[in-house]
Amino acid sequence: MLSKKIKSLSLILSSALILSMGLSACGSSDKSAEAPGTSQAASGTGTAAASPDTQLEPYEINWFFPNGAQADVNLVAEEMSKITKEKINAALKLTILDWGSYAQNMQIKMAASEPMDLVWTDGGTLPYLPLVNKGAFTEITDDMLKQYGPNILKGVPETAWPAAKVNGKLYAIINTQVLGRTPGILFQKKYVDQFGLDLNSVKKLEDLTAFYEKVHAADPALVPFEVAQSNSGGIFFNEYSSTLGIELLGRQNPAAVYISDDSTKVMNYFEAPETKEYLKLMHEWYLKGIIKKEAPMLKDVTPDQKAGKTVSIPTVVNPDTAANVSSKLGLKAEEMVALTLSKTFMNTASIIATMTGISKTSKNPERCIMLYNLLYDEKDTKLFNMMNYGIEGKHYTLAGDVATFTQNSGYMLASGWENGNMFNSYRQSEAQPEWYPVGPDMNKNATVSKLLGFNLDPEPIKNELAQVASVVDEFYGGLFTGAVDPETTLPKFLEKLKGAGSEKIIAEVQKQIDGWKTTR
Repeated sequence: MLSKKIKSLSLILSSALILSMGLSACGSSDKSAEAPGTSQAASGTGTAAASPDTQLEPYEINWFFPNGAQADVNLVAEEMSKITKEKINAALKLTILDWGSYAQNMQIKMAASEPMDLVWTDGGTLPYLPLVNKGAFTEITDDMLKQYGPNILKGVPETAWPAAKVNGKLYAIINTQVLGRTPGILFQKKYVDQFGLDLNSVKKLEDLTAFYEKVHAADPALVPFEVAQSNSGGIFFNEYSSTLGIELLGRQNPAAVYISDDSTKVMNYFEAPETKEYLKLMHEWYLKGIIKKEAPMLKDVTPDQKAGKTVSIPTVVNPDTAANVSSKLGLKAEEMVALTLSKTFMNTASIIATMTGISKTSKNPERCIMLYNLLYDEKDTKLFNMMNYGIEGKHYTLAGDVATFTQNSGYMLASGWENGNMFNSYRQSEAQPEWYPVGPDMNKNATVSKLLGFNLDPEPIKNELAQVASVVDEFYGGLFTGAVDPETTLPKFLEKLKGAGSEKIIAEVQKQIDGWKTTR
């Protein structure tokens, strides 16, 4: 069992914020018609246009993914199509569905076998494994990636591919970002300076107690440490658990393993001593006013953020985290400072969190791979950035490699993690480090899970998982926001978990892991 000591890596951002930080396809089907001259895409840059003697036939790639509504999406797709028609003789049609209805809409379309090409998938919103089991995606072979996606193979770490394979076969392209998770905390720099917090001295989470106490004493209206019912305090613990040496299989699934345990013995993470100590600390902070009293009922933290009351935000820390989060507080990136709490941890969940599959109804999977190959081109990033930022001069302005959005312009996607290689993205602030080499280095140096590539089959325990999830939802918010005393509440929680079937879940997960290990 790992020590409760937390290896803490802190990084102070001065006038130029430097974050060292931690924060998933396309294939062939028997329906696909091989277009003449498709081997052109295997060129070194992956951007070769169809030559006169090997002309690719025209094709329209219909791409579905979730995001906010974009008034100018068709305009941007037309502009992107000018590039893709030249490179691979394909036009683009972008269909953006809102997050709340994305899964339901896509499941209806798939059930009806509607013609589609690219479909965004992940581990939770539109889960990858069930879709593969239903035959929704085309298999992507090694030969297809070698021929049509050399940039993809270059951009995705070799160690990551097993996470996306099902029974040894690949059905989705991994969208490259920092593929592990680096738990940390983002602070307003002025409070760090005002109350003399030396981030380099923080060796464990408890070391922040005195700082938070000073903040609360100086201004009780401030929110020193942001957790709320809207995230049940659990978004942070899901990532922070790796700092404690624990790998979760899901927030509502009690099954977990210790990262350093070569035997991969499955245990109930709610029973782990490290979890108990964490809950005690959260309760202590709640009683001291470090965590907002309304946290277990609070569904929206935006008002506090906009009012500048949020002193620190537990998060996953990436090179672009400060730029992304600072705007919520009305600040500049350089007015934030990051504390990373442990080394980047890469597991199956973190890798399959964002991938793009090729629908089984696609008539030209090869062309889909060619498109994705363009989005992975490190030398020519114009197409990737147009997808995310829109049209230069209309939707954003560019100074060097720093993009500034034009407010209310009609297009503000900014989700490079969702489509291609995030490391090809423009920066959003001068204070944001360049993605190269920080991002690839983080992937290269991440701690890799011993369960990388394991996917739980929930069918044998689906009833128990549902029952346990209900119990977790009943207790989780109060415990992980610190609002209830774990000394009295945790035993009641664990007892109800057992009654709901947690021990059967633990045993089944262990059985599946043991079986999976014999096939590796």
